Amino acid sequence: MNEKRILYSECLEIYNIEKTFVDSLNESGLINIVMEQELEYVECDDLEYLEQYIRWNRDLDINIAGIEALHHMLQRINSLQEELSQLRNELAFYKR
Repeated sequence: MNEKRILYSECLEIYNIEKTFVDSLNESGLINIVMEQELEYVECDDLEYLEQYIRWNRDLDINIAGIEALHHMLQRINSLQEELSQLRNELAFYKR
């Protein structure tokens, strides 16, 4: 876990987003909200994803369920690309 965090309230102000939207992302497991000393924080590592989810929601009008589906689909694509790369490397090794 990265120790770099931003206050949850500051995050809402900076991105001009509703608390319910971020809470829904947290409940879906797409971002993490951390409690420390009675203050809520968003991990800085999650900010890139949060920005992407905000764009999907605002620009493409995608709801939380759609965002969750897209996130999982992109994770699967990345996993398959890594597997393909590994298999290509193995094949190149055996072709020598």
